[in-house]
Formats: sequence, C-alpha cells, structure tokens
Amino acid sequence: MEFSIILVIGAIFQVRAQETNNTKPEQNFKTPEYILPCYKADPAINKCLQRTFNHLRPYLVNGLTDLDVPSIDPFKLERIIIENGQGPLKVKAAFYNVTATGAQNYTVERIEANVDNYVIEVGFKFPRMDIRGKYDVNGNVLLFPVRSKGDFWAIFLDIDAATKIYGKEFLKDGVRYMKIDKMLVDFRLKKSRFRIRDLINNGNVIGEAMNNFLNNNSEEIIKEMKPAARLSLAKHFKGFLNSAFMNLPLKIWLPDA
Repeated sequence: MEFSIILVIGAIFQVRAQETNNTKPEQNFKTPEYILPCYKADPAINKCLQRTFNHLRPYLVNGLTDLDVPSIDPFKLERIIIENGQGPLKVKAAFYNVTATGAQNYTVERIEANVDNYVIEVGFKFPRMDIRGKYDVNGNVLLFPVRSKGDFWAIFLDIDAATKIYGKEFLKDGVRYMKIDKMLVDFRLKKSRFRIRDLINNGNVIGEAMNNFLNNNSEEIIKEMKPAARLSLAKHFKGFLNSAFMNLPLKIWLPDA
C-alpha cells in the first residue's frame, strides 16, 4: 500500500515537472528607440528612469502609435468633469473639447521607484500651459447660484506636478506587463489667468463680473477645486497610461523584472 502511494506521489511530481519544463519563456522583443531600458538591480535606477522619461519627450510630442499614445502637445481631452461639494465653492463643472499646449516642455525633476512592488513616483515641472475649450458650470459660489456655459481660456505658469503610480504585473498571452491599479495626482501653480465667454450671460454685467471674479480670486478657486481636480485628472491619466503600459512588455523597459 505504502509503495503504491509513493508511486502516485512520484507520478504527480513528474507531471508537474514536465509542465514546468514545457512553460514557454517570454519571447525577446526589439527595444524601440524611444525606450532606454533600466534594470531593477541597478542601485541608481531612479536616475535611469528619470533619464528615460526625459528621453521620451520628443517622441511623445509626435505620439507613439504602437503604444496607442496620442501627441501630448497639443494634448486633447474630449471631456473631464470636476465636481466640488464642499466649502463656499459648490459647483459641478464639465470641460469638453479641451486643448492644452506646452506639455512638450516638461522636465522630470525626480523619480522615486520601488520597482519590486511597481510603485513609481514622478515629479514634473512645466514652465507654462495654455488651455482652451468649452465649459458648463452649475452650482453655488458662497450663497449665490451660478449657471454659466461657453468658451474658456486659461494660462498656468510654473507648474509643479507629481504623480504616484501603483502597479502590478499582468500576464497577457504569455507576456508580462505592468497594469496600473491606482494613481494619485497633485499639482501646484505659481500663477494663473482665466478668461471666459459666457454664452448665457454674454454681453451683460454678469459675464464680465465672472471674468473679474475668476482672476481676482484665482488662488482661492484653485485651492477649493483642487481635490476634485486631482481625482478627475488621476482617473483620466490612469486610463491614458494603462493603454501605453499594456502595450509595452515589462521585458522591454525593465529587462530583469
């Protein structure tokens, strides 16, 4: 009886060993010119990743079709919604047909990466961003109802931005990728200017008063709207970056992963 059990156990281990030996290794991929690979074992991997992100800049301006990444300059958003239900500024703002220019002048100032757990924090700097599009706002400013819809223009100067990515390995067709589970976004502006063309209150004192209010209180408005804006931007860019990373095998940009 004992001998029979030993034979069965031996057969199981043999089958599992054969399954392991038959596992196909990941194929070798050609490294595209826009990627400078980094290695987990490199003690200076943060510097390597920083160099890679800055190396990407001219390629991102034209877009990376093989990664399904559009041009970042101009960068276009079909729609983004920012909703703030706290404080004196309680509004729901929808921005659509948004075009932003100036992203190509970004500089990666720092990177802190825990590549074993696929956590990457990146600090960016943008000297200037020009943004235009259409907007639709409903809500209350202090105790006054606000209803405004039309075209907007904005200039943001000296932008410090940071994003923190929480990723994990994802296996697709026998190839490993990094998939983003969670993303955090933060930003700080030194100066901003706004201009709107209110199609509802156009040509009257309300429309002009709103322009004056926006520019005279820009710091307070950004402070109030910032938490909601961070969430909306993180949601959008998580999808944007996932479409890129899910087309870029780990073995290409992190060969010893």
